[in-house]
Amino acid sequence: MDLEQETYPGGFFKLMRDLERKEATFLDPLSALPKSTVNLAALWAPVADVDRSPDTDALPPRHIDHKWQALQHEFTGQPQLWALHALVIAILRRRTPPPEARHLFLRIWQEQGDALADQLPIRWLVSAAATFADHGDTIEQRLGGQGLHMLFQLMQLHDSERRLSGRANDNGFPRVRGKKLDDLGFGQKPYNLPHGDLDKQMLARLWRMSETDEVFRPLGQHLLRFVMADQRSIFGRIQRYKKHSHR
Repeated sequence: MDLEQETYPGGFFKLMRDLERKEATFLDPLSALPKSTVNLAALWAPVADVDRSPDTDALPPRHIDHKWQALQHEFTGQPQLWALHALVIAILRRRTPPPEARHLFLRIWQEQGDALADQLPIRWLVSAAATFADHGDTIEQRLGGQGLHMLFQLMQLHDSERRLSGRANDNGFPRVRGKKLDDLGFGQKPYNLPHGDLDKQMLARLWRMSETDEVFRPLGQHLLRFVMADQRSIFGRIQRYKKHSHR
């Protein structure tokens, strides 16, 4: 492979270096975490607005207090549980996280999963899926989290590029007739839009993994219901081709 023609200059060596920098461990992460026996039900009280502490400004840049204060500011007026959930996710994304963070993350979803899945912004639902992928207790949690995280990130990439066309995201592109269509990358065959079932099988497998695991179920099924209900994604748009083929 010609390194000068790589999609990402520097290839996977540079991608891995960038990832490793982002995964640098927080300093003193346990200082921001509550006791493992904390009453999670009491954390639905709102986060109070906090001023930045001069003591925190004096700490090293990677100290956990900087991240915790930023999250408290982001979630001001929202449930404290949301802020704690975001904090444990941030800690678990870094190298060698303390087991206390994993314990709290799984406790949150075991005890508060239904309410959390119904109310959290989608950004944090997808982040929770990524955290299940790396730190889940069961194979369903890990595979389901990985699959849903990848699914939603790829939709975000695809639809972010597509919206630059100016077309509404619930409106498919017009068909081009009498013109040779471009090949897909990597030599893949085009998906048969009117008759293929790749999309159905993908979603059904993810639903089965979500349905099987009691802890992962609220998160997995809530995210998949977004796919079923919102027409502004690739899954919604391709239905116009399937419906057209049955007229």
